[in-house]
Amino acid sequence: MWPPRVQIAGVSSLEEALFCHQVGVDALGFTLELPSGSHDGLTAEKAAGIVEKLPHDILPVVITYVSSATDACSLVNNMGARAIQFHGGIALQEIELFRKTCPNIKTIGCVTVADESAMARAAEFKPRNWDAIILDSYDPNTGKRGATGKTHDWSISARIARTAQVPVILAGGLTPENVANAVRSVLPHGVDAHTGLENPDGTRNFDKIRDFTRNALDCLAQCGLS
Repeated sequence: MWPPRVQIAGVSSLEEALFCHQVGVDALGFTLELPSGSHDGLTAEKAAGIVEKLPHDILPVVITYVSSATDACSLVNNMGARAIQFHGGIALQEIELFRKTCPNIKTIGCVTVADESAMARAAEFKPRNWDAIILDSYDPNTGKRGATGKTHDWSISARIARTAQVPVILAGGLTPENVANAVRSVLPHGVDAHTGLENPDGTRNFDKIRDFTRNALDCLAQCGLS
């Protein structure tokens, strides 16, 4: 399914990945090559071991800060991913080279929705180079972009969803409790969650994954988006 209706980011175990598939998740985000080290000890080798055991109808996505076409192609090939989310950005010439080198890999760009400038940023993502964009949040206290647990101004995201040239995936502080309201407010093609599905100690809460997926899919269907 493209674009994915529900993506769960930060997957780091086969148990979690298979549970996500069981409850109807479309895409799994594996966070690799981050600025501050590994997430939950995940390596490309460990991710590859998970991916090779997955049913083919769930999409493995690399979420990464690599910014060169060579490194990105190596990462997706080593892991067996079928999509890549350039969460830290990538230069135009590098994404064009990536498209030539890995033409069958879906590309997801990231737009941080901190203010009105996100509108202009989202307009830069165009077909041929990009298959979708993900709208995420910014935490001014930590400087983090993504995995902040914070929502952003959904009215800006709604305007982006109406005008973007590629499909929009909404992220940023989404939880089982607010995802339906987020979908109704923004009308995105899909949604993504990470920290909103964790326990206080940072471990995954499988009940939250199930409830988030159910609530998201139900609302997307009600809004005619799936």
